[in-house]
Amino acid sequence: MAKHTHAGPGSPGRRISRAGRRLVSGAAILSAGALILSGCAGGSGGGPKPADAKKDVVNLVTPAQPESLDPQISTDSIMGEITLPIFETLVTIDKDRKVQPMLAESFEASADGKEFTFKLRKGVKFQDGSDLDATDVVESMNRWTRVSIAAQESFAGAKWTKVDDSTVKLTVPSASFLHLLYLSSIGTAYPAILPSEVIAKVGDKPIEDSADIIGTGPYKFSSWDADQKLVIDKWDDYQPVDAPSSGRAGKKDAKLKQVVFNFVADASTRTLGIQSGQYDATTELPFDSLDQFKNDSNLVLDTYLIGPINLVYSDAESSPFHNVENRQAVNLGLDRDPIMMSAVGSKDLYDLVWHNMTLDQKAIWDTNVGKNGFNSHDVTKAKEMLKKGGAEGKTITLLANKDYSEAYNAAVVVAEQLKGMGFEVKLDAYEWGAFSEKYREKRDEWDVVVFPFGTETDPTQTLGFLPDRAWYSDDPELQGLLKRFRAQPTQEDASKMFDEMQSYIEKVRPMSRIGDAHNVYAANKDLELDWFDGHFTWWNAHWK
Repeated sequence: MAKHTHAGPGSPGRRISRAGRRLVSGAAILSAGALILSGCAGGSGGGPKPADAKKDVVNLVTPAQPESLDPQISTDSIMGEITLPIFETLVTIDKDRKVQPMLAESFEASADGKEFTFKLRKGVKFQDGSDLDATDVVESMNRWTRVSIAAQESFAGAKWTKVDDSTVKLTVPSASFLHLLYLSSIGTAYPAILPSEVIAKVGDKPIEDSADIIGTGPYKFSSWDADQKLVIDKWDDYQPVDAPSSGRAGKKDAKLKQVVFNFVADASTRTLGIQSGQYDATTELPFDSLDQFKNDSNLVLDTYLIGPINLVYSDAESSPFHNVENRQAVNLGLDRDPIMMSAVGSKDLYDLVWHNMTLDQKAIWDTNVGKNGFNSHDVTKAKEMLKKGGAEGKTITLLANKDYSEAYNAAVVVAEQLKGMGFEVKLDAYEWGAFSEKYREKRDEWDVVVFPFGTETDPTQTLGFLPDRAWYSDDPELQGLLKRFRAQPTQEDASKMFDEMQSYIEKVRPMSRIGDAHNVYAANKDLELDWFDGHFTWWNAHWK
C-alpha cells in the first residue's frame, strides 16, 4: 500500500524504578522496606467507587509539562511518560530486562558484533494510516543516531540501510555492549520509529507541529493545552505483538479510551486533587504531604528511585568554579545528609552514593573509587582551599528548579552551606522549561545548579562524559577513555572499566554527588495498572 499523507485520523494541527514492583494495596514500603505507610479503612480520599458508571478515562497529575514531545531529542522524563504509549521501537525490554523484538519480528547479530539485521513485523501501521516499512525505520534510526544525546557518541559511524521493504541492517565500526542496550533503553531521547515523511519535514530539528506526533503505539496524540493538560486517545487500529505482555514487551492492549496528563506545579493542589478523586494517579506524591496519605484506603502506593540529585558546576570562564580547586573545595565541604533530608523528608527515602551511578545498579556499576573521604564535611579545609583558589567571599548564582520539590528543597540547604563556606549566594529559581534552557545553554549565567537527574543506562550518560554539557571537552584523555569504554564487547568488560571512569570524574570534578532520591507514586485502588522502569504502563490498564 502506498504511504498516506498525515491528514488521516492521527493527530490535530527523568526515572528508573525498582523494576517489576507492583502497586501494593493497603500499604507502601518506602525504600528497601524501612518505612511502612499502613493503609486502613476510612481514608479521606474520594476516588471512583465500583458502583460508579463505567470509567474509561484516567486523569494523571504531574508537576511539569515537557518542553517537547520529540522522543528522539527530548531528555525530559515527563516526555517519556507521555510518549511511551504513542511511539514504539525496533526492540524493547521485558520484565526481566532482556531484549525482545517490538516493531522487529526478529533480529540477529553477526559473529563479530559489527552487523545487526532486523526483520520487520508485517501489517504494522502508523497512526496516520500509512504502512510501516524499512524506509521509515532507516530514516528514523539514522536521525536518532544524529540527534539523540544517548546515540551521538555510541553510534558514531553507524549506518542504517534498507535490505528490502521488511528488512533493515545496522552496521557499526566496532562491536560494543552499548548497541543493543541503547536500542532497547526507552525513556528519554529514545530510538522511536516515525514516518519517513515526518523525518523529511523536520530534519534534525525538534518536532514542533503536533500533527507530526505520529507513532505506531496503542495510543495517539490528541491535544495539548499549554501549562494545563495533554491528552492521548486509544488508537483503534493498533496492531499488537502476538506474545504475552511483559514489561514493555509483548501484547499491548489499550483498554482505556483516554489518558489525560494534568500539569499542576503547586504541590498542595496536586495533593488535594489526589485525595478528592479529581486525579486518579500521580507519578510522585509531594514529599511534605506523605503523612496525609497514610490512612487513605482509596489509594495504593509504592516507592521508586527518582534518581541522583547532583550539584553541577559551571564551566564558564567567568565562574570561580572554572578552577578545579574550588570545585574540589565545595565537594569537600558539603554535608549531604541535611541536604537530602530537606529534599525528601526522611532518611529512609534517600541513599548517599559516592560515584556517578546508583545503588540500584550495583550489580553492574560498582566501584570504591571516591568512597574514601566521601561526605567528610570539612568546612575548615574547604575554606582554606577556596581562599587559595581565589573564591573566598565571591558572589555566586545557584540555579534551582521550582517544579520538583526534592531539587528545590535541596538547593535551599545547599545555598546555606555555600554561605557557610564563605560565599555570597544568589538563589535563582525557575519553572522547568526556563530552568532547563538556562542549565544547558547559558552556563555563564549561573555558577552551580542543583539538578535532579534520572538514572542513566551507563556512565557515559552522566555529567562529565556528555557532549554539549558542562565539562565535556576534546581532551585526549577523555576522548581516549570514552573510545575504549564504548569498544568493550560485553557488559562484564565495561563494568571492569568503571573504576577508571570514576577516577576521571574524581579528578575533573564536574559535579558533586549529593544523593539518590526516592519517591512514592500513587493510584486509585480501583485502577488496575502496572509500573515498570520508572513509568506507568498505560496499555493493559483498566478500571476494576
